[in-house]
Amino acid sequence: MSDSGLNLTDVVQSVRKHKSLIIGITFAATVAGVIFYYAGPKKYEAKTEFILRNPLYGDRNNLYNNETKFLDYFASEDDVDRLMLMAGSDLVQSQVIKNTHLAEAYGIDASNRKGEHQLAKKFEKNFNITRTEYKDLLLSYDDTDPERAATVANECVKVLESTFGNYYRDMRKGMYMSIVDNIHREDSTIDALTDSLSALREQYGIYDIISPARNNIMLSPMKDNGHKNYGKGIELVQNIESLKDQIVSDRARQTTLVNQYKTGLGGELLPMLKVVTEAKPAVSPKGIGGLYTLLVSALLGFFFSTMLVSFTDRYVTNPERK
Repeated sequence: MSDSGLNLTDVVQSVRKHKSLIIGITFAATVAGVIFYYAGPKKYEAKTEFILRNPLYGDRNNLYNNETKFLDYFASEDDVDRLMLMAGSDLVQSQVIKNTHLAEAYGIDASNRKGEHQLAKKFEKNFNITRTEYKDLLLSYDDTDPERAATVANECVKVLESTFGNYYRDMRKGMYMSIVDNIHREDSTIDALTDSLSALREQYGIYDIISPARNNIMLSPMKDNGHKNYGKGIELVQNIESLKDQIVSDRARQTTLVNQYKTGLGGELLPMLKVVTEAKPAVSPKGIGGLYTLLVSALLGFFFSTMLVSFTDRYVTNPERK
């Protein structure tokens, strides 16, 4: 007859036979669990919840456009993905570590590469960021000090706001500076053309206002002043005046653009993040608690001791049973 294996009857008999041993192991496991809970380091979790605004609302094309009603006030899934990527980057985490003085708090010498790596790994282990079904983000940090955990969590949000917002602000600032640079070049060109026009008018004695770039509008009648090259002077003045008028017109448009791109460049303007729940020091440590630790330890001790004596009786003490 083949061996049917361990069954419930065998387990019950083993429990009755080794009742004292099982009780002893269960008690020992319970005591070990209690000692581990009270003697081991306790970690406190600090959580902060925030919403990411739509970055497109800070764009110049939308700030000066009446069609912003078609934009969602909340960021898209792609924007949330980018923020989460940035939250896990060294750019953000190293700045948070520096701002909160975690190297001194954890007693790690971060002046060398090994200590810096150790500190970064410890931070990554305690740091977590997730999104919810409502498109908001939940950021948490674990630490043995509840005050420090809350401080680090809140600082993470501040650094994220600055880093993520600066990404868009730097792009707008780059466009703004490009236009400003172009305006400076146009100013230099206008000054040079003005000097040339002044010299030509003095040379040929032409002081009439000639504006061919403005549909040939002349504000005064043209009269021959008797200069032998009067005709040539008129052509030269018209050519340079036309070029100058066009550049002045372009500069006016550039000035309007630079004022638009300058909008929202300040760090306090158009913030990207809106904190819904600020991190506060936790009252109780992270985990299942003392009572549940005691119960789980007792159940695990009872289970493993029961399985141990049952298998021992079935396959070691009485191996001849079929």
